[in-house]
Amino acid sequence: MRRAAKSTRYAVSAALLALAAATTAACSSSPSSSSSTSAASGTGSSASASGGSGTATVTNVTLGYVPYSDDASLFYAQNSGIFRKHGLNVSFVAQASPVAVEASMASGTEQFGFITTPVLINLNSKGVSVKCVSTVDGNEPTNPANDSTVLVAAKGSGITSMKDLAGKNVAEVQLTSLNSLSVMVLAKQAGIDPHSIHQIAIPFPQMPAALSQGRVQAAVIVAPFTQTALGEGATVVTHPNQVLFPNGTLTCLDAMSSYISANPTVVSEFRAAMDESVAYSATHQSVVKQTLAKGLSLPMAVAEKQILATNFSTTFNTASIGQIENDMKQFGIITSEPPASSLLWNP
Repeated sequence: MRRAAKSTRYAVSAALLALAAATTAACSSSPSSSSSTSAASGTGSSASASGGSGTATVTNVTLGYVPYSDDASLFYAQNSGIFRKHGLNVSFVAQASPVAVEASMASGTEQFGFITTPVLINLNSKGVSVKCVSTVDGNEPTNPANDSTVLVAAKGSGITSMKDLAGKNVAEVQLTSLNSLSVMVLAKQAGIDPHSIHQIAIPFPQMPAALSQGRVQAAVIVAPFTQTALGEGATVVTHPNQVLFPNGTLTCLDAMSSYISANPTVVSEFRAAMDESVAYSATHQSVVKQTLAKGLSLPMAVAEKQILATNFSTTFNTASIGQIENDMKQFGIITSEPPASSLLWNP
């Protein structure tokens, strides 16, 4: 058993190293978390808590996330007590990218985490079994007005379309992931060589400065950092993910299959808690946005103006996962396409 667990960790580490090899050192910078953090064992720990209806068991788990506005439903599940109602005491740890989250999950310090669909696919194609257990807040919206992920051009860069990106430096939070894939697909559609674009890994909070200082000429950026970039003169070129994958499952909260198998009740309660929070968010956006003030250290007035880029669906779109797999195979990112259904866990 011990040998098997060690072998699994080695396999995960090798796959993560392969993904991380494509990124730059900039990705190692991790924003600080405004939520409480604590270490947790690979299976989570339990404690008894007394409440009005008696004594209940609460399981301690740790969740890794990438801070941005679409975490609102996640923050609400924590702040409103939904997680606690489902028997979970969840500690949050902010990370710079999904690969950093998955590395912490592989080490056993985090049990759940934020992942983009390309990273999910890449890991599984390399034999590392991780599965989506819930949406973060839903799927990609169909209307660009409801999308907060944008490709912006720096002030004075002269970039007005995808064709202008040839030979330019473009910032993305992580290479071999969602935003870098979208840039490559759109570049090919625009008739330029995707490999002529210099993609550079930079954490979201650092992108506005990189744009204004001229270190990059464009960036795929998310709220609330988009507003900072636009305020400094950047302009919107397109909404890459919304254009390519409307209504698509582009992110999720995942867990390792080994953890799911060993802790099905914990995972089921986690899924139920997130489904409850996402469903509430759909009809109470103004309330849920307020959690961004604490979660992202934003002034309340700024938090309330954020766009939540989601359709608040609690189901996964397997067709969109298949489309992403096809794109990844076309660009040589993967050589095999795991069945989309095998990447999803359902209670």
